[in-house]
Amino acid sequence: MKNRIRKMLLIACAAVSALLITACGGSGNDAAKTTPQTEDTSDDATAEDDTAEDTSDADATGKYATIQEFIDSDMMQQSLQQQMESLEGTGMSMTITGEENKLVYTFTIDDPDLSAAINPADLESSLDSQASTFESVAAILPAAIDVDNPVVVVRYIGSDGTELASREFVPTDDSTTDTATE
Repeated sequence: MKNRIRKMLLIACAAVSALLITACGGSGNDAAKTTPQTEDTSDDATAEDDTAEDTSDADATGKYATIQEFIDSDMMQQSLQQQMESLEGTGMSMTITGEENKLVYTFTIDDPDLSAAINPADLESSLDSQASTFESVAAILPAAIDVDNPVVVVRYIGSDGTELASREFVPTDDSTTDTATE
């Protein structure tokens, strides 16, 4: 049972890391897509249609107006679908929502046996060990989203709906400096 719990927590960390990479890589692509083109591309209507479709959620700066708009974007929905598929069979599911300046990861332990076997102190320890990952996610949010004071919230919910563990993460001076140099 402990191996299953460890595997579940590692998958959750991998899911967050994959979204971090998507967010970091995607923000630059969105900015490039919203930059006006200097070449005449009027002959290629298909390319213009694709560009207009891809930037519908991003504003003129190439950033999304809200965290929820970012989550709802096609890019993030594709990434989220892949992450949901990676959680299949683990007894856990994940949702990601935006609440004002907060990006909220909610991991629900769907399997009642697994939920009963989980020690909340182990989840807290796992959150401590993943703090730098979540702080890095918070640090890069302003690159893709027009958000001040971003916060990443991670919640673990038991199969009965009770909160097993929860923590909020903000960018540290180190994570802000690290992401600024990338």
